[in-house]
Amino acid sequence: MSKSSVKMVGVSYDSVLAYVDAHISDYVDQLKKFVAIPSISAGAAEDTSETLAAAASFLVSDLLTTGLHAEALEVVAGSNLLVVAHPPELDAAKPTVLIYGHYDVQGVDNPRSAWQHDPFAAVEENGYLIGRGSSDNKGPCFAHIKAVAAIIETGKRLPVNPIFLFEGEEECGSAAIGQFVRSGALDRFGPILCTIISDTSMFGPDQPALTLGLRGILMLELSVRGANRDLHSGLYGGVAPNPNTALVRALAALFGDGGRIEVPGFYDNVRQLSAEEKKRYDQLPQDEKSYCDEIGVSGLSGEISYSILERRWTRPTLDINFLEGGSPRTVLPAEARAAVSARLVPDQVPETIDRTLRRVIAEHIPDNMALEFGPSHLSPSYVLDLNHPLVEPALNALRIGFDRKPVLIREGGSIPIVTEFADQTKAPVLLLGMGQMTDNWHGPNERFSLRDFHRGIRMSAALLHELASHT
Repeated sequence: MSKSSVKMVGVSYDSVLAYVDAHISDYVDQLKKFVAIPSISAGAAEDTSETLAAAASFLVSDLLTTGLHAEALEVVAGSNLLVVAHPPELDAAKPTVLIYGHYDVQGVDNPRSAWQHDPFAAVEENGYLIGRGSSDNKGPCFAHIKAVAAIIETGKRLPVNPIFLFEGEEECGSAAIGQFVRSGALDRFGPILCTIISDTSMFGPDQPALTLGLRGILMLELSVRGANRDLHSGLYGGVAPNPNTALVRALAALFGDGGRIEVPGFYDNVRQLSAEEKKRYDQLPQDEKSYCDEIGVSGLSGEISYSILERRWTRPTLDINFLEGGSPRTVLPAEARAAVSARLVPDQVPETIDRTLRRVIAEHIPDNMALEFGPSHLSPSYVLDLNHPLVEPALNALRIGFDRKPVLIREGGSIPIVTEFADQTKAPVLLLGMGQMTDNWHGPNERFSLRDFHRGIRMSAALLHELASHT
């Protein structure tokens, strides 16, 4: 680390950062043990309840060793354990900060043959830790634990009351933690200054970022039924209803030219970017050729009147994610199925969009066929004003931890628990990613830069002090 990276902004905690630098090898060894636990909650080929419990136990043990009170809770019978940790006694004179992460991971058969190493061998290679969950999300959440450990082990008092909340169901719906938060279980910790989450990405290599916003989501499955069985297209073609044709026509009616979505009222409440935020994004690199080369296409799509980053981060979308009906044979299918999803932006109401979307699709299905919708998965967007008073300490911490000038960004994905935290705590959520978009989350050969793990620990330690000094 360069000398400039340990200069504090009005706070003296150089010894904490020096301690992190001196013990990073130990922290990496501990992280390897964590990543080696196959805590799969989605896409497992067998029962993984024991390994999920083992991952929760690992965290509890590590947090207890740090000197915190820690326990694993079964919020709902049969749910994966929720790990909760905090100082034995909360200091009323200090702000309280919630730190969230998840210890569960995705499956590895996507395909398994593409992995160059055992997904749970936690192999260190070329400066990366290779293994499922290394970046999503074990490495980043473990970095926050080690930051608190470093503060305590250097004999310094914690600048804030850290409350850790680690779930084991992020990859399969977050049902238990959602119920835990909505039940008011966090109220016993008093007012919470903010929630810290590192389940997002940096803007790029050596480019730390504070993510100001996430898009919301609407996910909907539907089916169209015609005859009581598949029919020969020669014998029945021209008289029997075709669910494939009806479904394709109904879905096509949702889309217009130039990337525009033709759902009535879809854009009515879309909040426009402020001039300041738009200027910041326009200054970031967004080369179309690079995007095309990365994903192997000849050109990009979407609302061409908006920049690439605006389309990715701040504009709503509607996509057909799945289509199925019939077979390559000459038959008229009895049923056609589809799944559509929308990414929503501030001021769009998911429930309103959902009702309108269902109505428009239904209007285009002929009366001689049956349309059935499945339950919708809905979550609103999240956005933090770039002038919020906690933005400055977050940027200071990123600058100190990574020794780079940070940038402000948004992200196009959705993390529903973010809005749950914001609603229940009435406090902002600081999204401080440590991984990269190229870390292969959910894919083969997932990896996490150990240099960023190191810098992430430093950033986290700096952040706790910066937050304390700005309250």
